Amino acid sequence: MLALTQANLRLALKLAETWRESGQKIIEIGGRGASEVAAETRAAISKRVEGGVVSLPGTGPMQDYLGELETLRVGTAEKVEEAVADWRNSLSSTVSSSLDATGATPFDSLFKPWFTLLQGGATAEKPDATKRGK
Repeated sequence: MLALTQANLRLALKLAETWRESGQKIIEIGGRGASEVAAETRAAISKRVEGGVVSLPGTGPMQDYLGELETLRVGTAEKVEEAVADWRNSLSSTVSSSLDATGATPFDSLFKPWFTLLQGGATAEKPDATKRGK
């Protein structure tokens, strides 16, 4: 159970660190790109006011901004997948090592001790099947 708890804590810490880093980078990208995107937007609005056709440019600050955000999203997703894969490996090694030690099934090694503990107090209060309540 300790190894399982440690694996869960490592997963939680890796996910929290990944999301914290991602959030910081989003703030950084947003701070850098805000003035550039605002200038591009003002130019597009003034073009529209003058009667021109406005469309998003294929290149420029806005596309750079969106590209950086997409790169960050992909990188964050890869880190999350890596953290989950590490957790699965820890979990499978924990379960397989406990199975090797006891020769039990995963159910026996992970859940049966908890059910036994819960049933230990419940057996004394088990209702009689022959009696019917009102």
